[in-house]
Amino acid sequence: MFKKALEHWDDDFSQYFKRAFSSLNLDDIPLSQHCSHSGVIDKDNIEITILSRSMNEQVASLTIGVFFCEILSGCACSDDPSQAMSHENAYAELHMTIERANARIKFLD
Repeated sequence: MFKKALEHWDDDFSQYFKRAFSSLNLDDIPLSQHCSHSGVIDKDNIEITILSRSMNEQVASLTIGVFFCEILSGCACSDDPSQAMSHENAYAELHMTIERANARIKFLD
């Protein structure tokens, strides 16, 4: 899917990139290092913004802002199960590359 995003670099890149990004396995995205509590991330509450992008002959380089929710578990002291789990908003800036030849992605430290 990242290959399709690269094909649309000049037009609609953001739309294709976001679709490809949402197809990633949560374990492949280095968000847990940006958590302050449980480290458990709600996959359904991830939104991204492309902050910068550039491309040369070998790779496309991107900096993205990732808004996500960290799941906090607690106790249901009032017998209300909705209090047993809450979400805390979190944010991370990730740097990544996409190889132009094979659309392989790599997150940089």
